[in-house]
Amino acid sequence: MFMTGKKERPSTEPMYSGGNINDFPITTGYDSVQYTSFIGSHLFNSKNIVICQNFHDGYFSGCFAPSKMYSPRPTLSWGIRKNYGSFIKFVKENWQRTNGRSLKIYSLACDENLGFGVVFMENYGTKQSIVVNLENIKKKREKGFKITACASWGSKFYIVMTKDTNEYEGRPQSCFTCKSWTEAKSKIHKYYEKRKGITGICYATGLGKYFVFMTETQQRQAYKRFDNNVTRDNWMQEKHNEGFHVAIIFKDPTDNNILMVMNKDETRSRYISRINYKVV
Repeated sequence: MFMTGKKERPSTEPMYSGGNINDFPITTGYDSVQYTSFIGSHLFNSKNIVICQNFHDGYFSGCFAPSKMYSPRPTLSWGIRKNYGSFIKFVKENWQRTNGRSLKIYSLACDENLGFGVVFMENYGTKQSIVVNLENIKKKREKGFKITACASWGSKFYIVMTKDTNEYEGRPQSCFTCKSWTEAKSKIHKYYEKRKGITGICYATGLGKYFVFMTETQQRQAYKRFDNNVTRDNWMQEKHNEGFHVAIIFKDPTDNNILMVMNKDETRSRYISRINYKVV
């Protein structure tokens, strides 16, 4: 009906399979999606959880998949806030819901253009804290907290630490900062020898530093950085055929290369990856 002029233009971009997007580019203003709608489209009426998410310069990359670890799937909630103050208020509202059903941060992404994108999960641990001073990580560990997510904005890291999660309980962790990917790669391999895998990474542009945390695991892990979509997709398919699933998608602000981390995870059978989607 839209094509005949008998109906207003739809809110999403019309698509036609007979054309090439290079010849028929998406109309300006229809080339982005709202964060909440985009996350919801992958979570509504599904068993999916957010495996990972990453913001870079206004673009979203992430992975969605069902997991036997969260079956039946707990209640999820998500949203985005433009600054740290409104983000903390949003978090506390979910931590202290009046119905007693506390939701805690499961996944976090930050971007100076977008704000704080957060996904909450019910029954995820017993207590939670957001650490902005890295020196306080040790104090939280001594109280039984584990690092469960990390993100950065400007000159600050935001480290989510949670107590009593099934996913991290009883699994030793290590974390570090470094100023170059070469240095990060060297440290990652050092911890690989101690049977720890990458479970989170972010980069603070204001500090010029990476933050990486690694967790003891029995799963095999593979990772690689890419500057080419075809090479990346071929590698992902090859690894998926071997039983690996996406765990982390991280677009490095220093060079725009994309780091893919994949785990050989028996709790998962499939996944949906979304890389470089413009969000508002």
